[in-house]
Amino acid sequence: MENDSFIKLNRMGFVSLIAVAIGLMLSSEPLTLLGNNVGVAGISFLVFIPGAVLLHVVTALSFGELMASFPGPEGEARFIRMALGPVFAIVLPIGGRVLFTVSAATGILATAGYVFNETFFYWFPNLGFSFCLLGILVLINLMGPKFSEITQILFVSLALLSLLVLCIVGLSGLENPPLTSVNVKPAFLHIARAALLAPVLFLGYDLAGMTIAGTKTNPVDLVKAMVGGLLLVALIFYLWSIVSLRYVSPAKLADTTIPYTMTAKAIMGQKGRIFMGIVILSGACAAVNALFMAVSRMVAGMSTQSLLPSILGAARNRAPIPLVLLGIGTGAMMAVGMAGEPVSEVYIRAGMWLWLFNYAVIHLCVLIMSRRMPDKSKHIQIRGYRVFPIVAFTVLIVILVGLLWTDDEPILLIKTIFLIIAGLSFYGLLWIRFGSKITDQSKQQGLDLFLGIQRNHHKKHKEEENENKTN
Repeated sequence: MENDSFIKLNRMGFVSLIAVAIGLMLSSEPLTLLGNNVGVAGISFLVFIPGAVLLHVVTALSFGELMASFPGPEGEARFIRMALGPVFAIVLPIGGRVLFTVSAATGILATAGYVFNETFFYWFPNLGFSFCLLGILVLINLMGPKFSEITQILFVSLALLSLLVLCIVGLSGLENPPLTSVNVKPAFLHIARAALLAPVLFLGYDLAGMTIAGTKTNPVDLVKAMVGGLLLVALIFYLWSIVSLRYVSPAKLADTTIPYTMTAKAIMGQKGRIFMGIVILSGACAAVNALFMAVSRMVAGMSTQSLLPSILGAARNRAPIPLVLLGIGTGAMMAVGMAGEPVSEVYIRAGMWLWLFNYAVIHLCVLIMSRRMPDKSKHIQIRGYRVFPIVAFTVLIVILVGLLWTDDEPILLIKTIFLIIAGLSFYGLLWIRFGSKITDQSKQQGLDLFLGIQRNHHKKHKEEENENKTN
């Protein structure tokens, strides 16, 4: 366990954490999900947004407990390993984060390419733009943590401001008058499905904790950044939901793959399309940049804990090898035309499911560790806090079961999740049995070699001193 001395974040560091925490929420995927569910559930969906945020605020508190004792990109894996064992520490972070990063980045960048082609430059090939954007984002991260953090702030600021302009204009009716509200009575099953999907809108705030490398950031500051980001995005989503229902009929919102563009165009015409194009492009950059920043460092950190091959941990603050591998995986999926394919959508939903399951497991680990080491789990001082993880764990498990039950392709989704967990578990067992020992032996041989060189150098220095004294 770590000591209890913490480094206070400066203002730029705090803003950077918020930008990473909400980066994924500003991409086209959550905006599509938001528009479709507002169309399906109508005004009742506005009730589910605060409930989803409350659930994630409790999860953010549990991540604060985690980071208090195990800070840094590898903190989550260390925490899970201590509570549940090394196999879980391999399966959960890799199964959710890495799978989702490659699959979602493929879809997000492909959507950005289409939007760039249709909104800004018709003559520029959409796939070519997607590859250019991928290369730029990999290069940004290779240039170091500071540069990627600054660009993340710029991406997020641009997306938020553009979306806020559309919300304000839509609420005020300055450009086009809103439509007459449509009174719809959605079926109970549709409302239930929308309620289950509401928490999916806010995935990704935990990425902020993985971008803290080599410092002991106060867990309260980290929780404030995650909670502040959640509340900010919830407010924007709330306003956007109201605007969407005012300008577009629920039936059209529910049936389209681009509800955000339909709403933006209804609000401001062609100018609205341009503003939404800026939102989608900057949101894509913010989402993929946040994923690359955090997940690459998570993989590098896990390698330092002997959970993955040690070569992945080279230059762990920049994590160039995991970063390049994530970029290659994303590029390969785009090259073979996986973006938009049904199987790719299944991979994304499987990654989302595993990510939410990971949240549930974090609550379970907090409960386990609080019983094993109660003196090490008192960083988040809230009366009755120990009840929160129990409630959140139960709610998340119900949501996960419900998402499987109501999915359009439940059997395929369950098979995909099972194969991912089984494959990673098999790898974990083999790695623990053989690979980690080889890594430990290599580290020991490296240490022995280093100490041997030091001893020889010291011995030679002593001989030279003795020779000088004799002369």
